[in-house]
Amino acid sequence: MALIFCDGFDKYGGTNVSTNNVAALLAAGEWTSVTGTALSVVAGLSATGYALQIGTGAGTVSKTLPASYGRLIGGMRFAHTFGSNVAGVQFLDGASNQAGFSLNITGTVSMRNGNAISGTVLGTSTATISSGSTHYLEWDISFGNSASYQLWLDGVSILSGAGDTTTTANNTASGIQLLTTGSAVLAVDDLYLFDASGTTNNAPLLTSPRIETQLPSSDAAVQFAFGAAMLGASQARSGASISTSANQLRLRSVVPAVNCTLTAISFLAATASAGINLRPVVYSSVSGVPGALLGSGSTTTGTTASTLKTMPLTSGVALSAGTQYFIGYMCDIAVTSGLAAYTTVSDDFTAVATFASGAPGTAPAMANTPSTVIAGNVTASGANWFSVAQNPVQGGLSYVADATVGHEDLYGYPLLSATPLAIYAVAVKASVAKSDAGAKTLSLRLKSGGTDSAGSAGTLAPGTSYGWLTSLYPTDPATGTAWTAAALNAAQAGVRVES
Repeated sequence: MALIFCDGFDKYGGTNVSTNNVAALLAAGEWTSVTGTALSVVAGLSATGYALQIGTGAGTVSKTLPASYGRLIGGMRFAHTFGSNVAGVQFLDGASNQAGFSLNITGTVSMRNGNAISGTVLGTSTATISSGSTHYLEWDISFGNSASYQLWLDGVSILSGAGDTTTTANNTASGIQLLTTGSAVLAVDDLYLFDASGTTNNAPLLTSPRIETQLPSSDAAVQFAFGAAMLGASQARSGASISTSANQLRLRSVVPAVNCTLTAISFLAATASAGINLRPVVYSSVSGVPGALLGSGSTTTGTTASTLKTMPLTSGVALSAGTQYFIGYMCDIAVTSGLAAYTTVSDDFTAVATFASGAPGTAPAMANTPSTVIAGNVTASGANWFSVAQNPVQGGLSYVADATVGHEDLYGYPLLSATPLAIYAVAVKASVAKSDAGAKTLSLRLKSGGTDSAGSAGTLAPGTSYGWLTSLYPTDPATGTAWTAAALNAAQAGVRVES
């Protein structure tokens, strides 16, 4: 199996400038460690999805690889905004730097021994890039005292040679690290990593490949039990906070993708308030603005900082797929910086409504204000795919579950956004946790034609906290040959309980 790892950075949700939240998303199984104070998810550098950005100040994103490798081949789409500092990629042997390459403030690229930023230069390209421009950089690096290396920019070789690509006694690398210093800003997308084994994916691709992430869009074969689902998102994508006002009604628009039953409303508090009283509410939509009251709940009191406040509705409200609704809450007092901002977009609706009078039967005229984290808790949907299609993943707030050996959920996916010239590999990834005692295993499935395969991973053991697991499919399991767009568009993927 030559493909070791790939990440399109799409499954970390929409654009997100909350460093702590981005770091947590990266560290939940895919990346081993993250440092820095300016991590964000930004618009993708290719035609689909998102990209990871490591901003100003020293920052690192590191991954421990599944083994030690004498040769690593890979590539990434990147945009380096120079500032006055260097960014780079380095390869690790445990905690030690073996070698790497720097993206220099002159626009050149240097291969270095040891630290990718400050290590001894083995060679520097004559080709240059301009600050902030997007390119695809690929590498083929062997590790040894006199080992070969080669770098390609947009499919053209820009640097090759031989030199000492180790600092330890081992002629291998077991980790990869993206890093910035000072004022450098590095955005990365569409990253792949191969070793040199086998006959598939064992050489640089030199085609500026794109990783396209698809989320489930239908149920194909359902045996798992529905657990929970969310309307909206429970996580902030901004570091800002917003104050409540006394006697305020605050709503956000949601459009469920499936018929479902809404049983509670949640919001994310930024600061604690022991004295605030709250009441959940649901309204219909009339010409795109809040209309008639559909449901509400009893008064709840108090919030905890950086914690979701969940408020049950008195009875579940049936929602129809594709229909707009407004969900939110009323509060009685002002709390400075009491609410976590969702994004910088002003898409909340607020109005004055006297808390003691109860929820208005018809929503008053409302004004758009900065967005906050408001989500609906769904306890019945009849659609397992909807629970697992949240981006970013919601953990225990949106999931399906099963403990019966052999039970399997398979899902359908949207068509690829374009017909590719080649499909080099497919990865099935799932964010999984086990909730009961004892050892449990699962497999990540991909069904093509009549073949239902576990891929490269075979069986996997989930932990007690949600984390990403991966199985790789470099060829179509139905044919043993390269994937076609038609075969992949028709494939199903999901998860099976193994023990």
